[in-house]
Amino acid sequence: MAGVTGTLGLFSLVDLFQLLAASSRTGRLAVQHPEGPARVYFERGRVAHAEFAGVEGEPAVFALFEDERGSFEFTVGLPAPRRTVGTSTENLVLEALRRLDEHRKDEPERATPEVSREAVPYSADDAPRSLPFSDAERRVLAAVNGVRSVARLASALELPIEHVQRVVGRLIDVGALQLRTRRARTAQLVVRLARSGVAGGSVGVDEGIVNNWSRVLGGAVEEVAVRRPDGTAFAAPVTVLVGGGPYLLALPDTLLRFGLRVDDTVLVKPYGG
Repeated sequence: MAGVTGTLGLFSLVDLFQLLAASSRTGRLAVQHPEGPARVYFERGRVAHAEFAGVEGEPAVFALFEDERGSFEFTVGLPAPRRTVGTSTENLVLEALRRLDEHRKDEPERATPEVSREAVPYSADDAPRSLPFSDAERRVLAAVNGVRSVARLASALELPIEHVQRVVGRLIDVGALQLRTRRARTAQLVVRLARSGVAGGSVGVDEGIVNNWSRVLGGAVEEVAVRRPDGTAFAAPVTVLVGGGPYLLALPDTLLRFGLRVDDTVLVKPYGG
């Protein structure tokens, strides 16, 4: 798992912490967060030290869970500079989730519709155009393209996911946005080496699969999320292939860049869909 990178929102902290715990990893999880760098050190899958937003230990972990944004990288073998966390990783995650639940209960704006972080909002054809939208609402409306999920919107706008969920909920309530009722199906594909026909840095997917995604999402698919066999994930531009079959095709340097191997079985879906 050396050198693994990703983006929060595409890969949740819960999944990431559970993966590191289950595989008994030792090293440093570095998150490049818009509010400043976060560092979480693991010793054989157990969180030993964390620092973020000017605090250390468990409060740093809780603060990071409350605002999942930014890119991450896990580097194997880096030791913790000190020990500030004494509880197990499992209990730490459970407490972080409990605090999130309590925080949501205490929020004053819970009358707006519940919006999943994976939901895909789009502008309704008959949406009102003359409502007095706030600055935050206008920013979200401008970023909605019918393909981005709420998590991707939050990442693109550099806003907390819960804030974007509330804004999207209000916009749904006034009829400015709607949610996709259908989800793009995840494709299980086998990695194959491409000799040509696939752009560098992108992955090739059969046109039938991509066209089906486009019909469901109501727009062009330009990127896909790929989940590796070890559970980690990445996003990449997609090249539409005629006769690509049940395969994910990529040039040799792209396979190396994304840590893929020929004959790996991966799960693929539109990024944000």
